[in-house]
Amino acid sequence: MLVLHRTTALLLLGSSLVGAQVVIENPKHLEVSEQQVQAVFLTTVRVVEKEFHSQSALENTFRLRLVLGEKPERFTIDDPSGNGTVYMERWSEGKFAVTAMRLSIQHLLVPERQKRMLEEIARRTHEIAPVTASQLREEGVPSVIPESHDNCVRTMTNAAVHSVNCRPVPIMGRP
Repeated sequence: MLVLHRTTALLLLGSSLVGAQVVIENPKHLEVSEQQVQAVFLTTVRVVEKEFHSQSALENTFRLRLVLGEKPERFTIDDPSGNGTVYMERWSEGKFAVTAMRLSIQHLLVPERQKRMLEEIARRTHEIAPVTASQLREEGVPSVIPESHDNCVRTMTNAAVHSVNCRPVPIMGRP
């Protein structure tokens, strides 16, 4: 029975790797298992899809190239959709998984989504950004009390007047 489960698992893994999306370049013939590379890649993609609620978003669209025997170790994004190349001195499952995860997240950020996010970042930043002194000089200091209520303020400051009937003064912000 245990042999049947292992065989089934290997068949499922093998069938899902048929459309593998990692190309390995290994000119120095370093020790690496192509099946392990593909399994780490596929697992990484599935976990990222699940985490970002994007089932099958990376399937058949996200590709990586693994180049072994390269110093310094690094990764590049080769096209606008986030496909990339991972350069490694030698195979490391952990380093590859981290890099594949970062690139797969980048791949999920298609240009339209990136643009929308950058616009939101700019909008929010402008809402909370401090105002420089030169901007205040150009725009003038915002008035807390509108000019139409000057008489009300003068009346309130006059000690001889006992009751003042003023409407609440709204605080005016910058335009």
